[in-house]
Amino acid sequence: MALFGSKKDDASKSQAAPGTPAATGATDGAYSPEKAEKFFKHARTVHETGSFEYAMKLWLDGLRWDPASLDGVIGFFNSAAAFLTETGGKKTVSKDIVKGLSGRGEIDRYLLGLLEWSMRPTDAVLAVRALEGTAKLRLMQIGAWVGERTLGAVLKEKKVRKDLLIKVAEHLSTLGAADRAIIAAEQALKIDPTDGELAAFIRSLAAQATMNKGGYDQTGQAGGFRANIRDADKQRMLDEADRIVKNEQTIERLVSAAEDEYIKRPGDVPSIEKYAKILLERGRPEDEEKAHALYLQAFETSKAFRWREMAGVIRVRQARRKVLELRKMLDQSPGSEMLQRMHDQAQRESLELEASEFRLQCEAYPTDLPRKFELGKRYFQLEKFNEAIELFQEAQNDPKNRAAALSLLGQSFLRIGWNDEGIGALRSALDIKDVLPEVNLELRYYLMAALQAKAEQERDLDSALEADRLASSIALQQIGYMDIRQRRDVIKKLLLDLRAGKA
Repeated sequence: MALFGSKKDDASKSQAAPGTPAATGATDGAYSPEKAEKFFKHARTVHETGSFEYAMKLWLDGLRWDPASLDGVIGFFNSAAAFLTETGGKKTVSKDIVKGLSGRGEIDRYLLGLLEWSMRPTDAVLAVRALEGTAKLRLMQIGAWVGERTLGAVLKEKKVRKDLLIKVAEHLSTLGAADRAIIAAEQALKIDPTDGELAAFIRSLAAQATMNKGGYDQTGQAGGFRANIRDADKQRMLDEADRIVKNEQTIERLVSAAEDEYIKRPGDVPSIEKYAKILLERGRPEDEEKAHALYLQAFETSKAFRWREMAGVIRVRQARRKVLELRKMLDQSPGSEMLQRMHDQAQRESLELEASEFRLQCEAYPTDLPRKFELGKRYFQLEKFNEAIELFQEAQNDPKNRAAALSLLGQSFLRIGWNDEGIGALRSALDIKDVLPEVNLELRYYLMAALQAKAEQERDLDSALEADRLASSIALQQIGYMDIRQRRDVIKKLLLDLRAGKA
């Protein structure tokens, strides 16, 4: 593309830097999560030093070894976003990075599509092209991530294009995400309600969505699961796995088949994943423990952190279940001090476990701002406000969570008595355009609370006046919001006291 300049000729492969996948023979079909993780680890370190362009190259080098790594794709886009921010969006990456993707294989085209889109993230055409690359390689998990953002990019165009929406729907259908494909196709039908062929396509997508709910036709590998079916027994297993409702006999057979495959290939990560997945679907307590052990084994085998993350998800789910069970018991025996203590303790332990899991994730993915936001929320709930503040200060740079991060940042400052800083953070959040009405209401409420605290502590009349105006506006909009009735009365009294003191 003209965006990057001319492509390199075939001789470029011989000029690849020592140690890169191109130099060591990585081509379409090569697969080594362990080698990919080495590049990813280096990319994270380089990103932290501020060398965002070089970090992008390292992410792409790693993705050549493991194209299905969602962590790698997210890391790449985080580095690309930082690069665009640093350069003000006025620069593009060097030609050397583009030349490294000049091969004719599907992986080269897939990686080039990601690179082109990352440099123009609002370009709907480039977004659809990147989605097409994931669809051709059957990268289900990445396709879902890219597809969500692609659909958003297409719908944000000044003039939404029907042809792009149909392409999004087709690619999402290929990726097994029929439920999301339906959304894209329905948006296309709104543009042209007379398109009978499109209406029929939507009906077929609805049928596909129903069939896909079992989730076992999504392997994330080129050619898909079905391409490897060669005999009737395996076909029957696939059909049973696709069923939405599985009887006990069916699921036992699927567990047995997955276990046999795992025994034959104990170190094979896809076999481990398949076995753990069906165990979790059966859902016995011992199944969860076995799946947890399998994920840890996959982590040790591949060194890819996502397996450790999946093991953590099981522990978090178990902890939340315990809290829910105690909540039900407490509802049945209201007033029980013992159950209340047990519930509160279990809830605290669950939050601490979630915080520890997100802390590990942030260490593994130090540039992932959404994870830092989630860790910050857990710290806030645990009343670890100083730790939460540092995370929200970073997380506010993620446009998706900016308003929420600033709101919690302001509340955290307020909780440690730093009223001016809390007011500043909440004002910044209110300056954000297109904030949802309920979020705007929350921001105004906490700004009012921060101004009230400042007025009380510093005897500041101006802060009290602004707090009073905010309280009145909130009461006019929603009189039952939180404790606004009581707040308004307290602020009115504070105003009278301050005015009397100044008279």
